Amino acid sequence: MNLKLLFVINDNEKKINMLSEEFSLPFNTVMHGEGTASQGILDFLGLTKTEKIIYTSIIPDILEKEILAYIKREMKVKEIGKGVAFTIPLSSSSKYIRDVFIDKKGDKMENKNKYHLLLTIAVEGYAEKIMDVAKKNGANGGTLIKGREVGNKNTFKFFNMKVEAEQDILLIVCKNDDKNKIMEAILSKYGANTESRAICFSLPIDNAIGVE
Repeated sequence: MNLKLLFVINDNEKKINMLSEEFSLPFNTVMHGEGTASQGILDFLGLTKTEKIIYTSIIPDILEKEILAYIKREMKVKEIGKGVAFTIPLSSSSKYIRDVFIDKKGDKMENKNKYHLLLTIAVEGYAEKIMDVAKKNGANGGTLIKGREVGNKNTFKFFNMKVEAEQDILLIVCKNDDKNKIMEAILSKYGANTESRAICFSLPIDNAIGVE
């Protein structure tokens, strides 16, 4: 049995809570972010903001197919604008976490890594410009996370990295074939030697819905 990190980016917190209850998922985190739709699109749709819920949970790979099917069905994630859901393989985990799922049995799913999660951390205020560059090079959209301080008032941690409170974190799900082109375009214009001081890295995704 292997463990996966499940990501769900959606605007329906009630449905997300139902997902956690339906599968009795014990390790859950909820963050609040913003969609990257332009103001022109929002005005056309009669919307004033694009708040998103970023939900993460550790799941056993034997439940992965069932959970993604539930998300697609109940959250309508497959429809345009309803969000995305994907899984990332965990290279290691504590014995305690594994023991929680140890009684679950099933077959492993094939890992093809068709998609990647790109994470870009930059000075606050550059996320929209970076997203524009990403879209011109194959990205469909992204989600912006604003930092909130914990402990040290000037920094917080994300993926075990120290991030300044005045920085933006941009999450983009893209096809593997577009990954390098998007990252190179972002870093060539907004990399560490520029005023935005952006850094960018990627994580392989095992399975994804809502990105086609």
